[in-house]
Amino acid sequence: MSAIQTTVVLAMTADGKISAVDPKAPRDADPVDQAHLEYQASFADLVLVGAGTIRAEGGTYTIRNPELLAARKVRGQSPQPITCVVSGSLDLSLDLPFLSQDIERWIFTTRTGLKRNSDATSLQKLAELIDLGETDLDWDRAYSLMAERGIHKVIVLGGGALTAALLKAGRINDWWLTIWPIIYGGKHAPSPVEGEGFLPQAAPHLQLVETRQVGSQLFLNYRILN
Repeated sequence: MSAIQTTVVLAMTADGKISAVDPKAPRDADPVDQAHLEYQASFADLVLVGAGTIRAEGGTYTIRNPELLAARKVRGQSPQPITCVVSGSLDLSLDLPFLSQDIERWIFTTRTGLKRNSDATSLQKLAELIDLGETDLDWDRAYSLMAERGIHKVIVLGGGALTAALLKAGRINDWWLTIWPIIYGGKHAPSPVEGEGFLPQAAPHLQLVETRQVGSQLFLNYRILN
């Protein structure tokens, strides 16, 4: 396991969906869940987010709470974490709000993505494009690079494909899961972990280390055991 501490912070409905079938459908943000997310993200040196999530939401999450910003300053961290979008295909539009936010931006991609995207040169002016392999992302290489650049704490905000890839690579240490008291349904609605799935004997096992209930919302913290 890497010396870099990696925590997934995700919320899902009571039926296990991280968004509705249409991921761009508007949803009222819950202030308690938002405060929890902001607190967890405030410890990050770098936030990892999948390309599908950034396309659906437009921008990345930023810390606004003055006390959390002050705490980052005391710890010697930058005002905002670096945001690194993971996109093997580099299928990202130049008009994404993310590309104009006042943050440091990285994009983990592949040589195939760089070759196929005609906007790669323009994207390079807006974010640091980091090649992690010919067609597949090499997570060992990614974590070595992050360690070399002084990254100690990574927060993963999904989506399901990114979470699955990091679980498969054995890079996740713990997981904060919020259970929303709502049901979205839908066979094709996104779930917290997608990818090819795990057979029972290879499935990651978890240890519950903390629970918190606020109203009808449940916050669960799991340690990844394998």
